[in-house]
Amino acid sequence: MPMKYLVSLLVLLQSAGASLPAGHGKELGQHNDLKSPAEEVDYTSLTPLAFYERFIKTRTPVILRGLAKTFPAIDLWSDEYIKKNYGDLVVRLEAKTEKETYTPVGDAGLGRSTFEEFFDRYKTDNMYCVSEVPEPMYKDLKMPAIMNCGTLRDSLVEMNLWINSGGAKSIIHKDAHNQLNCLLAGSKDWIFINNTYNDWIYQAEEIDGDQGGFSLVNPDKVNYKTFPLFEKIPWTYSTVHAGDCLYLPPRYYHRVKSTDRNFAVSFLFGTKSEFEMSGCEESIGTDSPLEDMFVQWRYPGKGMMSMGNSGPDDLKNHFIEMLMHLTDNDEKGHVDMEVYKDLIMEEAQDVPYMAEQFQKLLIEDKILGDGEMVDMELLLGLPEETWSKIAAAHAYDPSNDPDFEYYRIYKWEVVEAMKSATYYGALDKDAFVAEYKKIPGSGRIGRELFDKLTSDDGKTVSWYDIKQKDDVFDVFGKEHDRGDMEMAMRNDEVQQQAEQDIRELESRGIGIVESKSEL
Repeated sequence: MPMKYLVSLLVLLQSAGASLPAGHGKELGQHNDLKSPAEEVDYTSLTPLAFYERFIKTRTPVILRGLAKTFPAIDLWSDEYIKKNYGDLVVRLEAKTEKETYTPVGDAGLGRSTFEEFFDRYKTDNMYCVSEVPEPMYKDLKMPAIMNCGTLRDSLVEMNLWINSGGAKSIIHKDAHNQLNCLLAGSKDWIFINNTYNDWIYQAEEIDGDQGGFSLVNPDKVNYKTFPLFEKIPWTYSTVHAGDCLYLPPRYYHRVKSTDRNFAVSFLFGTKSEFEMSGCEESIGTDSPLEDMFVQWRYPGKGMMSMGNSGPDDLKNHFIEMLMHLTDNDEKGHVDMEVYKDLIMEEAQDVPYMAEQFQKLLIEDKILGDGEMVDMELLLGLPEETWSKIAAAHAYDPSNDPDFEYYRIYKWEVVEAMKSATYYGALDKDAFVAEYKKIPGSGRIGRELFDKLTSDDGKTVSWYDIKQKDDVFDVFGKEHDRGDMEMAMRNDEVQQQAEQDIRELESRGIGIVESKSEL
């Protein structure tokens, strides 16, 4: 048992029979009195260097009132404006409550919607746009003056977009990157908890939990019976309004709630150990169009996203740390290339997709070269393009895929939908798409799947023809590629069930069904 949970158990046992703290069962923010307001500063008094030294370097959250009021988006981004100018662009969807198992279905797929449909539905449906900012929208945003030179100017990793109609709330969680979160409409309530209290916050076990991660404590109803040490943690708070920005350090726990319609963008960025002053004399006090800035991961508005991808500098530092581990922190030391590769592969083995990609990069592409040794000179000499490839392989997330539902829907579920849409030995297209949506899946994927089963543009297909194209179902149930062993076991079970269903159909005449009632 990990020490932090053993300590929690001892505290719990010692307090048995005693009354629980007054905050037991209350919402986060009312759970204890160890609170203080988050720091606020006048951003016009901050130079990029001062912002870096006072807040980024010390990992201190800060509220910057009015910083985003120069963004064109704050006046332009109405529902109607976005529908008219960016309506065909696709964004990623989540439920309004973070970690809720439900994933909204949009016109572009599971967890995917065009802006046009999103704004038609988001006020009535349980959906929240949590997406990368589509690149065409960059023209409505600015690079704030406090980040517009030196180390910070070229440090952007990605741009994120948050839109909901109110009532959205997060769990207590932390993110991997520095971020400047700017609100363009509405208001949001933030609670911040320093990650120095990590051992008291009851972090869930996750892949890459040392970077991102979340607390097991339910912020809607804090339970001190189960999580007694949480009562000891101090916290800060703030409410931000349209035009305000806040700086949030990496791996700093926070909880966010919104009560009204709100739009926000978040500048995710990396940092170096020291501030470089290049270009600062020319740009102090001025912002610049975001479309002119370097952003490591840009999303064009359709296709694959890269939310959560590490920045190349982060991966470079991580690979250097692995080298230092093998050389006992000797910066001039070197290690055998094969030993170094084995360490990388050992780290990636729990995520099959990542392991597959690193196998290709290291063995087939020889991305580290074909020498016998690895040293600091080799790693520092690798081009930026190489580190970008490594970063892309390191942070694969199926929810970034436009065909995300192939990971979430299983073969047996599709078979069940087909059974319900079969009439007199043939599968009806419209009926199948309607049943497929109940899984829930999207009409787009349902129609695409049916079309793959037919040899023409017909509205029905026989089970005999379906049997000849059984391999088209193999794309479903890929969730195990994330390295979640429990999900992998479930995937195996449902695949076995799917095979049993197919055998059952075949036993009734090579899969041909005589009537719907027989199914």
